[in-house]
Amino acid sequence: MPENKPPFVETSIARLMLSRMRVTHDERGISVFSGPWGIGKTTAINAFQDEQEHIGCQVIKVEPANSRKGVGPLPILHQILEALRARYAPETYIAVSSAQWDLRRKIYNIMERAGLIDTVGDWQPPFTFIFDEAQYLSRMAIEMLRYWNDSDRTSVPFPVGLIFVGNNEFALEEGLKGGSVLSGAVRSRLLFEVPLAYQDLNDTDLMLFAQSRGVVDAAALQTFVAHFKQPRVKRDLRQAERLLSMCRRMAGDDPISREIVASILNP
Repeated sequence: MPENKPPFVETSIARLMLSRMRVTHDERGISVFSGPWGIGKTTAINAFQDEQEHIGCQVIKVEPANSRKGVGPLPILHQILEALRARYAPETYIAVSSAQWDLRRKIYNIMERAGLIDTVGDWQPPFTFIFDEAQYLSRMAIEMLRYWNDSDRTSVPFPVGLIFVGNNEFALEEGLKGGSVLSGAVRSRLLFEVPLAYQDLNDTDLMLFAQSRGVVDAAALQTFVAHFKQPRVKRDLRQAERLLSMCRRMAGDDPISREIVASILNP
């Protein structure tokens, strides 16, 4: 682990996501998690990936290019292939292709060379793709991917688990104009659909988060948590991280006091 990597805090949201992702992986299912930025979704994904790697299970995270919305099937196949190459064959050169069938073949080949496909036994270990920032995926890309999970009509050597994690907009209900990227066919196959919100982070979560970042004084902790009880303050862990970093810099080698926290939160 990099020395400057902040410690993982198992908040209420992280526990919920981890438990649902474990089941989705084990069952080779499809699940959707949606919620605002800054509540720890990506942090939970990374923790899950580390956990599964530690016990020898296969989970690959794919991050759709976020330069524009509506990333289609071809770009997402390229990104899946690159994620697999970076993880299992970093020294391998893979020629760029504009044919979906060729990209699928390259994906299968790298999975087989990496020993991810059991070509001898009758049982295939679970394999899951996690798509972070999934709001950038197009409906066509998600429709293509759902067939990778279909045990009857799968277009891959074996059904894989699919986890889509995006913002609130990602999981909008399908309207008359078909505004959601999640079709009815995808929703009917979901194992879990988990909406998340800032209020799902409770006071204990915020206190544990502050403690993990070096705040140990009881009065300082109370002042920090009280700040996030204000009506217009979002329980955004990314913002909390910035505030706590400022507190650490101001404190220097001394403990972070209530006065320091108060001066940062109420300048």
